[in-house]
Amino acid sequence: MENRQYAFGVEKYSLLDNVIFYLRKRQVVKRIPANVTVVADCGSGYDCRLLTTLLRDKVITKAIAIDTEFKKELAVIPNLTLTIANLNGPIPLQNNSIDGALSLAVLEHLDAPEVFLRELYRIVRPGGVVLLTTPGPTAKPLLEFLAFRLGIIDKHEIADHKQYFSSEMLRTAFVNAGFSDANVSPKRFLFGMNNIVMAIR
Repeated sequence: MENRQYAFGVEKYSLLDNVIFYLRKRQVVKRIPANVTVVADCGSGYDCRLLTTLLRDKVITKAIAIDTEFKKELAVIPNLTLTIANLNGPIPLQNNSIDGALSLAVLEHLDAPEVFLRELYRIVRPGGVVLLTTPGPTAKPLLEFLAFRLGIIDKHEIADHKQYFSSEMLRTAFVNAGFSDANVSPKRFLFGMNNIVMAIR
């Protein structure tokens, strides 16, 4: 497996990338509670398109993007803070400092997913929320076919997948990170091939 050294979105999105992003975003947005106004997107991508959409639509009031690199144009967007970090290590935010953490299709790329989940638990305030998506095991053959045989999604992205998580694996991982089992709600979407987890701190 290879380690990808760039933020997602540096390369041009395919049509399928855009469709998948829309479906993930829809799952996340409908679950953001009204009292969650300060949000970090961990693995926000080069253009922070989820956060910029949430700010534009006034779903949130302040956004923190965390990734390895960003478009220069993002620096002038009000209420958007850009933070460079490697998500395999500590997230450079204070304890209990945000209302919510988002992470779309990031966990499968990490060498240390358990460290990442503990960091999400640490930075979200008590009563705050974590919303995370990641493909499940049934998605693996399809993603590899689309990437390596048809070439309609980025093969480097798929080659960088370290692990595919079932709902049960995700529940266990969140509980091990500190979340109460009663506050962890994994669900499947996209014909069962993707997971979304909503976890209340």
